[in-house]
Amino acid sequence: MPQYEIRTISHGFEMKKIGAQEFMDFINPFVDEKAHLAVQEKVTLWQEKAWLEKMADEIDRGEKIAILLFVNGKLAGNCEMRKGDVSNQRHNTKFGLAVSRQWRGHGFGEMLLRRGIAVAKKEFRPHKMWIEHDSENKIAARLYRKVGFAQVARLKHYAMHFGRYTDNCIMEYRGK
Repeated sequence: MPQYEIRTISHGFEMKKIGAQEFMDFINPFVDEKAHLAVQEKVTLWQEKAWLEKMADEIDRGEKIAILLFVNGKLAGNCEMRKGDVSNQRHNTKFGLAVSRQWRGHGFGEMLLRRGIAVAKKEFRPHKMWIEHDSENKIAARLYRKVGFAQVARLKHYAMHFGRYTDNCIMEYRGK
């Protein structure tokens, strides 16, 4: 097993210390593999710096928390938790998860998500927790069910995935 570290990032300066280059090097390979993420075009260093500033601000305002996976010293995974976007949904928490291709299948996604759930429960005390995935991402769906999420909705032809519409599945945490 490789050397790995999982860090809970609850202060913006911790994100900034990692640096935009590290985050850019993490996210851009997902575009090459046409992964089922919101990012479908490679980001520039300038774009990543802007994202990093925004993310750090949201963390400092208590709106987001990130759980990061480092394998052999390099960023290899991210579990992000954020409070609902509008005031009447602030009591809910949404998750996002990404693990670099070479480290999938090693249990890191499950570790990140389980840690994220525990941290979100403690820090955000959410009424509801949910995660979304592209309907074609069967591996993600299986992982999410394993840790306690259940599908509650399916939005037909909701997301554009590299030029074609796919369904978006919404899963609510029911616990395990």
